[in-house]
Amino acid sequence: MFKCEINVVNEQVQSMRIRINMINCLKYLGLFFATLVSVSAMAQRSTDFALLDQHGTFHQLSRYGESEFVVLFVQANGEPASQQAIPLLQDLHTRYSEQGVEVLMLNPIPGQSRQQIIDELARIGVDLPVLQDSAQLVARSLQVTTTDEAFILDPESHDVLYRGPLASGIAVPATPPETPYLEQALIALLEGDDLPEEELPAVEGAPIAYLYQERFGDRQISYEDEIAPILKRRCTTCHIEDGLAPWAMVSHRMIQGWSPMIREVLITHRMPPGQIDEQEGAWEDIHHITDEELITLVHWIDSGARNAGEGDPLREQEELSEQWALGEPDLIVDVPAIEVPATGMVDFKIRRADLNLTQDQWVQAVAYNVGDRSVLHSLLVFAVDPNIVEKDEAGLVSPENTEFISLYVPPSTEEKFADDSAFLLRQDRDLSFKIRYVTGGRDTIDATRIGLYFRDTAPEYEVHNVIALNSQFSIPAGVVNQVEHAQTPVFENDVWVESFAPQTHTRGKSMTISAQFPDGTVQRLINVANYNFNWQMNYKMRERLLLPAGSRLISETVYDNSASNPQNVDPEADVKVGITTYDEIFSHYIRVLKPVQQ
Repeated sequence: MFKCEINVVNEQVQSMRIRINMINCLKYLGLFFATLVSVSAMAQRSTDFALLDQHGTFHQLSRYGESEFVVLFVQANGEPASQQAIPLLQDLHTRYSEQGVEVLMLNPIPGQSRQQIIDELARIGVDLPVLQDSAQLVARSLQVTTTDEAFILDPESHDVLYRGPLASGIAVPATPPETPYLEQALIALLEGDDLPEEELPAVEGAPIAYLYQERFGDRQISYEDEIAPILKRRCTTCHIEDGLAPWAMVSHRMIQGWSPMIREVLITHRMPPGQIDEQEGAWEDIHHITDEELITLVHWIDSGARNAGEGDPLREQEELSEQWALGEPDLIVDVPAIEVPATGMVDFKIRRADLNLTQDQWVQAVAYNVGDRSVLHSLLVFAVDPNIVEKDEAGLVSPENTEFISLYVPPSTEEKFADDSAFLLRQDRDLSFKIRYVTGGRDTIDATRIGLYFRDTAPEYEVHNVIALNSQFSIPAGVVNQVEHAQTPVFENDVWVESFAPQTHTRGKSMTISAQFPDGTVQRLINVANYNFNWQMNYKMRERLLLPAGSRLISETVYDNSASNPQNVDPEADVKVGITTYDEIFSHYIRVLKPVQQ
């Protein structure tokens, strides 16, 4: 009999990492979960969910844990009953928000754009959040059949406490007006009473046409031809043997066993990692999954996650290469070896390495030869003043003493600058590193190496990383939405914006970075609507944006220091700016390109 050793690490710090050390454990767990899938998929389940609204704001049911209840109303543009219900919802919001009631709407109609929703609400004179459920996953989980249905949800348990009509006679209000059905239920719940027992009339909205029913009907989705290719495109670069992800996608049995978890992380937008608002800007190589892929995966899971064929493409895994992805570097720098314990939280490690350059060098690319992929979460590389010594950890990563060069986040092991640009690494600089590890259930030593690739001639553009920095704020314990701002100095000359690497610690909730042009107009460039401390990405624009001289970059960042923030290491602590995980930062790096003076 084999032994299962399971290590459950603090989910707030390690993003619910569950490391199971023996593959047989996973196989047996897979068989156990597989027997539950077909049963659990048949009944309506209480479920957490997350969506963006018409303004690109991220909403997750469980993030409303500081509220008493969440009212959710199914809305559709142009639908008369929906239009007439919206003022009633606004009235509910006005009268009950101070009692901890949040009022949201859900739009599960594919093809209805943000602007159409904004225009419709503007005509009515209301601006409540409308969650866009274009893949219809939330509507499906709640078993919505028609528009104009209203729900009262418990944000902690995710239970449906009420479902039914908002009110009777919406089209022709009663005289005198009766208390709407939903409000009667809300009053009872707020007072701790049982809900009224009267029989509710049917909701007479427009039927919801589900895309999965139209596309698949009674057809069994093919694991081999449809599901495995999606997983290979979107998941298996991280979910590999000895990788950073908590389990490896190596077979259909593994996928079937973990399919309830896959469904949950998809509907809450925890996976794929690093998701941003794709309706703001155009991006290269971001973690993305389409509505079509979401619909296919969830329908397959809800149908039992079966494999009707004999083949299993996931058993064909590519071997991870230990070679340098870009060839032998011009300079190899050893990051000081670091011991990583088996369990617990590992705070940021800050280290430095001597370079002893004999001349300035133009860095064309940076590559990472990772020592232990299962624990190295992220690594920031800086050019640092060599006079800063190891005992001054804050100084080794302070913008006053450093220039940000590159960021490692798996699975990518290299960062190559555009052919016409390079980073100027001055002769009088060394390297410093800010490193984050996650524990993997065993003691290990990470000895990562960094490869630098130089070019012989000066490029057309110099890579320069500016920073939107705010180092003078604190966040009281329990605060749900604290908004902070920062801006860069005005650019004295024209520059091109190329990419963004926003950085906060565990209280960071969302951030935007915008360009403010010389005439005062503002253009939002990136909306990290669902920031996750566990995935600090570098987002590269498909096409550079010219900022004329006199422009600057401005940022707004929202922090959540409440217990409803699943990343928060200590919701009972007041937070200050600092370098540890328990502190907070507002340090958003923006890569700009400056013409090189030949």
